[in-house]
Amino acid sequence: MIAAFCPSAWGFAMAVADFKPNGVPFHLGSAVSEVIRIEMASIPGVDLTVVDVNHVKKAASEQRIGMSGLVDPASAAKVGKVVGARYVLVGSVNSLGGEVSLESRLIDVETGTILDSLSVVSYDGQEGLIEAARFLAGDLKMILVSDDG
Repeated sequence: MIAAFCPSAWGFAMAVADFKPNGVPFHLGSAVSEVIRIEMASIPGVDLTVVDVNHVKKAASEQRIGMSGLVDPASAAKVGKVVGARYVLVGSVNSLGGEVSLESRLIDVETGTILDSLSVVSYDGQEGLIEAARFLAGDLKMILVSDDG
């Protein structure tokens, strides 16, 4: 699922793709992404539109991109254009040893370049992922506000 954010004050849309799970249960990728979407919706003046996962799959299919291909900046940019986003956030949930990390990239849809990379570690393993996702969203808000505000 992708969520598109339309901050009227800044005049752009942003999409958040489900994070890819690596070494963690499959459901954690979409769960982390949902926490980020909810947190991003709390930016003052933001209208949140959730694009149905079938619409995203269709957009990816039209671009001949699998859903797992959304981690590639150029592919994410193509799908972002189809769903009307200026930025796309892609990422993964990774388990390494006792730590679980969230790795993400903010992609400019117009250029296909990575504007910023964000990384957050949960030293409490999977139990700390909600807090880690909220922290990542907070960092993302600061980036977007300083970039467009």
